[in-house]
Amino acid sequence: MKKVIINGFLLTGKEIYGVQRYAAELLYELDRIVKPGEIEVVVPQNGEREFRFQNIEVTRLKQANPEHKWSWNLFQFSRYVKKHHGISMDLTLTLPLLNCDIVAIHDCIYERCKQNANTFKKKLGRVYHIAVTLLNTCRAKAVITVSHYSKEDISRFYCVPRRKIVVIGSAWQHFLRIESDDSVLEKLSLMGKPYCFALGSRLYHKNFRWIAEAAGQNPQYTFVVSGSSNLGTSDTALDRNTKNLIYAGYLSDGEVKSLMTHCKAFIQPSLYEGFGIPPMEAMCCGAKCIVSNRTSLPEIYGDSVWYIDPLKYNGIDMDQIMRAEIADNSEVLKRFSWKKSAMRLYRLIQKVRNQ
Repeated sequence: MKKVIINGFLLTGKEIYGVQRYAAELLYELDRIVKPGEIEVVVPQNGEREFRFQNIEVTRLKQANPEHKWSWNLFQFSRYVKKHHGISMDLTLTLPLLNCDIVAIHDCIYERCKQNANTFKKKLGRVYHIAVTLLNTCRAKAVITVSHYSKEDISRFYCVPRRKIVVIGSAWQHFLRIESDDSVLEKLSLMGKPYCFALGSRLYHKNFRWIAEAAGQNPQYTFVVSGSSNLGTSDTALDRNTKNLIYAGYLSDGEVKSLMTHCKAFIQPSLYEGFGIPPMEAMCCGAKCIVSNRTSLPEIYGDSVWYIDPLKYNGIDMDQIMRAEIADNSEVLKRFSWKKSAMRLYRLIQKVRNQ
């Protein structure tokens, strides 16, 4: 039986974002399913995060050049897989250059949202990403994605046969492990105030302009946005001097959970999402959600959220939006779990092993 060797290059940092969260939670659930010797995660020796697997083996390799991801992808990871005659898998868009048997392509944001590439360096990065995605989707035995919308996008952009693309969705149970930190309410002067909350990076497709416009037109509410600026600053809407708009920057998971728990509504006004985990995280805290009616979001959230046209920036009436009847959050939460997704991933691994 061939061992599956997973590229863990992006799983060892301090901060865990959507793609890394997806990979980490799948692996922790997969660890409960597999037998020892079936799966190995290969990570850089200087990685900061520790793994507590019972059955999945973790191997730390000294990087040839710690400053360059390409040296890991082009030489070390691929050479290691070849040496050990393994099945290679990448879940975090690290996208090895030579070959990957099972590769996760979460969405087509690079292809669809050119506005995020607002500098020459980012434009080059976009071209590189599209090129290596094309290589990986062509060579892979299986492509994983997170929604049927993304499946159609990937098939269309990269001419990948639909039978080769497997939908393995994200989930929310990791949020149950987080302890809420209510001190953030005092820190942001939100005690006793009705507020709406949004979470994400300052990238164009996150469409924080909608929130800035909503804040200006709805002074009865405070609007709070949290997210790391490390993922880009192509959206400058949050820089406006609006009294009831707070850009809180990066917050801990506990602070985010508290804001989700106490908010009037959680808002995801994105122009594009491959899946969109944050509203689901907010739902498990009991929050009601206002979500864009674009791309994958209606597929994921069904009748359990209030939908908005994310390009309608005038006449935003928050009270009118939140008066509409919606289904209970439990309908969405029942559909998705990391355990179900890990079982789908394990079945895919077995299928690739038998090819």
